[in-house]
Amino acid sequence: MRRRAVLIVGITLAVGCLVSEAAAQAPRPSSPMILVLGNTGFLNAADIQAATGAAVMQDMGQFQLKDFAVIVLANVAYTSLPGPVQQGLVEYVNNGASLLLTGGSQAFGSGGYQAIAPIIPFEIRATGDWRPTPFRSPIPIQPGHPIMAGVTFLTIGAVNDMNPRADASEILQAAGGGSAAGRVTGSGGGSFPSPLIAEVGVGAGRVIGIAFDLNDLAGMRDRDLFVRNTIGYLLRASRMGRG
Repeated sequence: MRRRAVLIVGITLAVGCLVSEAAAQAPRPSSPMILVLGNTGFLNAADIQAATGAAVMQDMGQFQLKDFAVIVLANVAYTSLPGPVQQGLVEYVNNGASLLLTGGSQAFGSGGYQAIAPIIPFEIRATGDWRPTPFRSPIPIQPGHPIMAGVTFLTIGAVNDMNPRADASEILQAAGGGSAAGRVTGSGGGSFPSPLIAEVGVGAGRVIGIAFDLNDLAGMRDRDLFVRNTIGYLLRASRMGRG
């Protein structure tokens, strides 16, 4: 009886070791992965995969944050994010990942993103920062930036009203906003000094923030091109999800 018990325990341990080893050696995807969470109707997954070769995932599945080259958070409240994303996002970016944050009524200050302020390229000024603005064509601050290649923006009528971080680089700005440097010195001014797109390096990672909802630009001819440009740029910058 004792011999049988010992044999059963041995078999159980052996099977457990085999299962653990198989899990550790589970095949990783051959292409980089992008995790997209929130209201991502503006993002055509097939188009992105065809353009970049990256697989677009809408949940983490069996993977960890480090397995994703890029994370896209689109108008989703911070507290609605999966636990591993909430708990690990700052470290993920600092370790070399790329992050795209897009705006809306559940984004930035309105979405509770003060919790990860150190990795956001804007200074959040209010807990309810989603507001209408006059429909004006935005001003490209860096028309030569890779994400802007071939892209012309439509007028934008609602934004997350924030300031740019001092160490961030503005790419697109609301009309009438003046320059980031001018606002720091008090000479830039303008009626709506809101940055619309800004970029910041955080540790070894990169973050692009878009202070408007791309879903609102469904009629914009170049929207898909802009999304492809932006995702491609962030993929090239990312050090994560490379196996």
